[in-house]
Amino acid sequence: MNDAPLFDWAEGQRRKREGQDQAADNKASLLQFVRDGLENIARGRHDRTVTADDAARYLVANGISDKALGSAAGSLFRGRQWEFTGQWAKSARVTNHGSDLRIWRLK
Repeated sequence: MNDAPLFDWAEGQRRKREGQDQAADNKASLLQFVRDGLENIARGRHDRTVTADDAARYLVANGISDKALGSAAGSLFRGRQWEFTGQWAKSARVTNHGSDLRIWRLK
C-alpha cells in the first residue's frame, strides 16, 4: 500500500520541480538551442515577447519535431532573462486545442 498523502500541495510542487529538472537535464543541448532562438525572436519584436508556440515554430523551422523537447518544454522560460507579462494567448497549434499560453518578455 502507498503511504504517500493524496493531497499535499508542497509535495506536488517538489515532484514537479524534480521532474522538470530531470527533463531539462536530459534535453539540455536542445533546450539551450531553443532558448537561444527564442531570445533572438524576442529581440526582433518591438514588445520583446514570445510564447511556447514560438518555440514549436522554431523547432519545425530548423527541421526538428515540434514535440522534440517533450517534458523539457516546461523549462523553456526558466531563468532571469524572462518575465511573465501577466498576459495570455490562445495556442494556434492544432494539437493544443486553443489552450492558454503565457506570454513571456525578454528583459
